[in-house]
Amino acid sequence: MPAKINYTALSAQYGTPFYLIDKNTVKNRVAQIQARLPKNAKLCYAIKANAFLVSLLKDEDILFEVCSPGELSICEKVGLEPAKIVFSGVVKSLEDVKRAYNLGVHTITLESVAHCDYLLEVAKTEPEHEQQVILRLTGGNQFGMSEQDVDLCLNKLKATPSVKIRGIHFFTGTQKKAKTIAEEITFIESYCERIAAEHNLPSLEIEYGAGLPYDYFSGKSEKDNYAALDEFSRLIEHSRFTYVIELGRYVASPCAEYVTKIMDVKGDDKNHYCLIDGGINHINYYGQMMGMINPHVEHIPQLSAFSNAENYTIAGSLCTTADIVLRKLPLASPAIGDLLVFVDIGAYSITEGIYLFLSHPLPAVLCTDGETIQQLRQAEETFVLNI
Repeated sequence: MPAKINYTALSAQYGTPFYLIDKNTVKNRVAQIQARLPKNAKLCYAIKANAFLVSLLKDEDILFEVCSPGELSICEKVGLEPAKIVFSGVVKSLEDVKRAYNLGVHTITLESVAHCDYLLEVAKTEPEHEQQVILRLTGGNQFGMSEQDVDLCLNKLKATPSVKIRGIHFFTGTQKKAKTIAEEITFIESYCERIAAEHNLPSLEIEYGAGLPYDYFSGKSEKDNYAALDEFSRLIEHSRFTYVIELGRYVASPCAEYVTKIMDVKGDDKNHYCLIDGGINHINYYGQMMGMINPHVEHIPQLSAFSNAENYTIAGSLCTTADIVLRKLPLASPAIGDLLVFVDIGAYSITEGIYLFLSHPLPAVLCTDGETIQQLRQAEETFVLNI
């Protein structure tokens, strides 16, 4: 984020809490990732990590993974070219497949035999055009298909010339260790070698959700640390397969901050609390480590500190004991009206929070290009949805 951001002025103008996306960080992050990927790999941004980035990245030479009809509508509204869209999602109806097909999306992901049948029906009844598809192989969960079902679908699809089988999709989770990724690469390449031979698919591609780990807690600047990506690139750079690499968290995390206000300070000799106007309904990207390990948080006081730092528990505005954001954040003389700025908040928090709980307002989403501030979403009341 630019050093000259005046968070106090922004909070006075837009209220708190709010998210602040940095457009330059977004574009630089994508450029750095693309520069580090080998020539046989293309980047696909999983927009579920932060859909607000689509409008900022729509002109980049990347693909965009879309996992719901609503996300597809977002792409249409911001003017993303359909030829850049990979339409995924574990639950798709016949109408969803028909919509994506008629829109002319780059690829439709088939998660099941039912999805395959929907596509074949659409290809017979709608105006014909070449439609690329990928078939998702399960990683042992509810997503994707068994090897037997993949074989069944491949045999069905080969009878429809307008459907082009682009490749196999494989994803098992996020924040994966290098050893796990290496094992998965070995497995999926071996699998694709076999089915490419069995089904005469010489140009088969691999669409892989790498789940590269993003370090929120060590204090290192992940904005400049691409070791996990560099190691991954070395694993695939000599592969005979072409890869499409799906990344969501790894792209979006460093691209935004979350600004919240201290609303109350209290406690006793043993426990010190700061109550903020945000909470776990807005900050939930830390997963199971939430409240246990501190990310970087900047304290912006209204007045100069006059005491040494002490550990404070940061609690949110929800009426539940679960609303603990951090348990031991060192703060010097925190006071009502001070701001806390959470960094690396660009992935998931903006769109994944439990926003309707207790009918608190939806935070504004702002964007800066280093010079100006644009409001992408104004703060919205949610109580109207709970009546």
